Amino acid sequence: MQARITQLCQDSMTMLARLAEEQSGTISQAAMLMVDALVQERKLICCGNGASGANALSFVSKLLNRFEHERPALPALALAPDSITLSALAQDNRLTESFSRPFLAYAQPGDVLVVLSASANAANILSVIQAAHERHCPVIALTGNHGGEVARLLEPQDVLIQLPEHRSYRVHEAQLFTLHCCCALIDTALFGDPDLV
Repeated sequence: MQARITQLCQDSMTMLARLAEEQSGTISQAAMLMVDALVQERKLICCGNGASGANALSFVSKLLNRFEHERPALPALALAPDSITLSALAQDNRLTESFSRPFLAYAQPGDVLVVLSASANAANILSVIQAAHERHCPVIALTGNHGGEVARLLEPQDVLIQLPEHRSYRVHEAQLFTLHCCCALIDTALFGDPDLV
């Protein structure tokens, strides 16, 4: 058992080292895109399926409440349709619009869509990316599976953070770490480094 735990920890450290080596510039680019939107009084709109959706909710909670230090709430929302809305969409064969319909209801041009997808191929994720482009909103995508179909939909103003893993649980782990990096970068850019005060 202990050997397995050690191996899992080593695998995690290897993945995070690769993430830092391969994606640190892209993560910084994504954070600055979010900072620019927030400075312009735009909002961040996040979504994902399953565990990716849980990571999106966690990210939004840290923006609305706080990350490490006290600061004003930042405008962010998670697209997480309730069971009634989902059943209504299913009844009308619209589950692929589970994110795009609410996105189009809430989004304004210049808002940033943050999508999380381990498979990078989910139909409702592809649909919300298309909705973001229709609404002139840049997209930040955190994906596994070498970017999948999501990568093919992205436009030059968008940011793809391609997480260096194919196993879903590792992708979810890397998503959360990446979002924590973004929280730290956003807070420092907007409010300064509290450790230097």
